[in-house]
Amino acid sequence: MVRNLGGYNARKNAMRIFGVDFSGARTDTNTWLAQGILQDGVLVLESCAPVKRAGLTERLADTTGPAVAALDFPFSVPESFARHWLPEAQSMPQLWKAAAGMEYGDFLALRDSFVARHGEPKRVADTHFPECYSCLHKANPNMVPMTFRGMQMLHRLWAAGCAIPPLASPSCDAMVLLEAMPGAALRAFGLPFKGYKRGARAAQLRRQIVEKLSCRSTIPLPNLEEFSSRCLDSDDCLDSVVAAVVAALWVRDHGIFLLPAPESSPEFNPVSLLEGWLYAPVFLNHQGG
Repeated sequence: MVRNLGGYNARKNAMRIFGVDFSGARTDTNTWLAQGILQDGVLVLESCAPVKRAGLTERLADTTGPAVAALDFPFSVPESFARHWLPEAQSMPQLWKAAAGMEYGDFLALRDSFVARHGEPKRVADTHFPECYSCLHKANPNMVPMTFRGMQMLHRLWAAGCAIPPLASPSCDAMVLLEAMPGAALRAFGLPFKGYKRGARAAQLRRQIVEKLSCRSTIPLPNLEEFSSRCLDSDDCLDSVVAAVVAALWVRDHGIFLLPAPESSPEFNPVSLLEGWLYAPVFLNHQGG
């Protein structure tokens, strides 16, 4: 579904927004991409549809001008596993390059040998959000393939000049890629963050999210109704829209996000450059309806 915005996105302060619900499955059929334009604080959705991982990579790499994308997969791995995998690595790009040069089966074997001895540690950022699993978790949900294939994609996008916090940005107008988690965002919005994917009440909970997402997130979504049927039918579609809202919130105010200490701060922890960071809004909790 694509909406014609006319001259809307030609305005000078318009920002292109992407929300991605990413899948690392071998079938490559479950990744969803929501696209829109943020203008004067209002997010107008253009499209929301499944996309192949190669097509997603190309779309993000080729985007020019101001843009922010929120992507729902772990951008890196726990420090202890990174030391087991690539002891000399100091930051995420080194791990992304290593992932790009190996097969999934080799990464899985490396993960299995590590977990057999050390369990499934979380990254520092994950510990702030109870919804998070370790990115080494292999049972339902299986986080391993999405972590591996996501890191392979980031290798290509980093080479294309995208900015990936908390790493230093290559340029002031680079496309920004944020690691996001729709469940953590929904929790911050005071909306259902469990049970909306599967279960007897899933359809009811998804409807509640769609009906209240704009109000609770404080991001106006004037044409969300055009995409409501897809969001009600598919939790993957809904997650991509929620990720787009996270990207819009980032543009509006970094201060509502839990952020790692900057490198100029005495509290700076260099592990964030190796493990990455999960960017979720934390100051939007609502009470009641």
